[in-house]
Amino acid sequence: MSGNGPPDYGMPIPTLFLSDGEEKTFQYDKTLPSLPVPALDETLAKYLKSVKPFLTDEEFAETQKTVKDFQNGIGKELHLKLMEKSKHMKNWLEKWWEDYAYLSLRMPHAPYVNFGGPSPYSRVMWPPKTETQIERAAMLSWFMLKFWEILRKERLRVDRGGKTNVWSMHQFYRMFNGCKTPGENIDQLNDFFRTESEGDVASHLLVICRGRYFTIEVLDKNRNIITVPEFEVQFRRIRSLCDGEPEGPGVGALTGQNRTVWYKLREHLMSIHPENAKHLDVVQKAIFVVSLDDVAPVSDTEIGREALVGNPRLRWFDKTMTLIVFRNGMTASNCDHAPHDAMVNVVLSYFVFLGLDACNYSWTGPKSIRSFPAPTELSFRLDDRIIKGINDADQLYRESNNSMDIKIDPFTCYGRDLLRIHNVHPDAFVQMALQLAYFRLHQKPAPTYETASTRRFYNGRTETLRSCTTETLNWSKSMLDASSSNAKRRQLFNTAIETHLRNMTEAQENQGCDRHLFGLQICALENGIPIPKLYADPAYTKSGGGGNYILSTSCIGYTPVIGGVAPMCTNGYGVFYSIETERINIFVISWIADRETSSCKLYNSISESLLDMRRLLEGSTSARL
Repeated sequence: MSGNGPPDYGMPIPTLFLSDGEEKTFQYDKTLPSLPVPALDETLAKYLKSVKPFLTDEEFAETQKTVKDFQNGIGKELHLKLMEKSKHMKNWLEKWWEDYAYLSLRMPHAPYVNFGGPSPYSRVMWPPKTETQIERAAMLSWFMLKFWEILRKERLRVDRGGKTNVWSMHQFYRMFNGCKTPGENIDQLNDFFRTESEGDVASHLLVICRGRYFTIEVLDKNRNIITVPEFEVQFRRIRSLCDGEPEGPGVGALTGQNRTVWYKLREHLMSIHPENAKHLDVVQKAIFVVSLDDVAPVSDTEIGREALVGNPRLRWFDKTMTLIVFRNGMTASNCDHAPHDAMVNVVLSYFVFLGLDACNYSWTGPKSIRSFPAPTELSFRLDDRIIKGINDADQLYRESNNSMDIKIDPFTCYGRDLLRIHNVHPDAFVQMALQLAYFRLHQKPAPTYETASTRRFYNGRTETLRSCTTETLNWSKSMLDASSSNAKRRQLFNTAIETHLRNMTEAQENQGCDRHLFGLQICALENGIPIPKLYADPAYTKSGGGGNYILSTSCIGYTPVIGGVAPMCTNGYGVFYSIETERINIFVISWIADRETSSCKLYNSISESLLDMRRLLEGSTSARL
């Protein structure tokens, strides 16, 4: 950073992410508009349209009646209650979403809630290589801490939707120095991050190696980040110590347990000895976690599996962010989903990617090593109950490992550049490919969730874009109908794209139907009102409501960064993608236990669909369908 900022030791800091002039990262957050409540009749009209692809005419007629009764009866009452709540809160959804979508879930949050994936760095300059774990961990930690420093100084550029539409930066505030703690019935998010103007903040990393937990201080006496060679010394001390002694018990595995079980074990852990409570506090306040893992995955699929369902004794899943560096120098991340969405990690990863590329993946600063205190080990006092709890949690988590079917691979025949030539929106195009791919493979439409950002509003997060529409279904059928002409297919394709883009615009304005229906349901729940019939109607589940989306999807952006999260349903898929200029990175995940789903088969069907769609764009009459 230039000017009077801390030294960068000649290392390049990507200016793409730095604010211009005096603008500060979080300066607009409190003045953003309140999250709106959609009109009830508009929400229900959109809902009815969204369920139609999944119902027979008779079923749709029944659902119409159910919706009408809701609209004229209890729905109107609940809507008035929600409107009243919104008058006193800038974001009526925020707390409910955190509590009901994340914090009240009692199942293990890893691997069912946390997201993760392979880092993009190996595709350019960091292939698998022995004896690189320490060096790469040090480089990555330094760049990640520069991002932390930029946030502390509020120098991160404010995101905008267009030139003037400022977006909420609130989620960036929660990406470092944070940790979730389990509760008996509901968990709690703890945010310890502070900007420099707000005061001091903990400045240590949590480093995990062979089931043991250490902290290292990252700032020197002048409060500047230590150098990469100095990080290497500290990491090597930990690695050498752990390699020369027995493995530790891996207390962090407990964070992969059922949340109530973990709460009770945590309470017991603190009762064993006062030091344990102090260690837990140190863990919670750490900037982020560095896991020096012992395995050596090579492919993105292997790395992605380790990121999501790797050794739980080498993680602390409640931490907001974990950098995983494997024995062969490959890298990945695992993040808690409750405090923020994946876009936060995407921005960080791309910042690091550009920084590494600019310095040719080499440290150009001083090589001298100053004197620093050795890493501090957090030695938890354990008893038989805790040791058994660790072993049980480890076993439970490894069963999850064996249940996940993961496929991560790029589609390399074309990317964003070709779509620009044909004036097609890249994300909408890929969503059409997902619809065609699923329909081709399973011979039926899939209720589909796509993430739509509502960050233009105060503390906004997401709304659901229901990507499977009557228009996409009609187009998918035409692509598999040999008697359908290319002209007809292109006409239906254009209509489906237009519908998707219109729905995305509305969802980004919080004018979809899912979050509103969710709010009305929680209004009923919290006011002791019986849950309305609409939510028990088969159409609600068949169309994806209540977390029943068969395809759970998200565009990760237009960078090399890719990651994913578990599917919502046992018979569903998670499909995540990033769209580069000449490739589309695809991450597919499903459950092995379901015999109808296959991540590899869906990936192949997506690839086939993308090829067919290119021929459609180019007007070929020889599409292989």
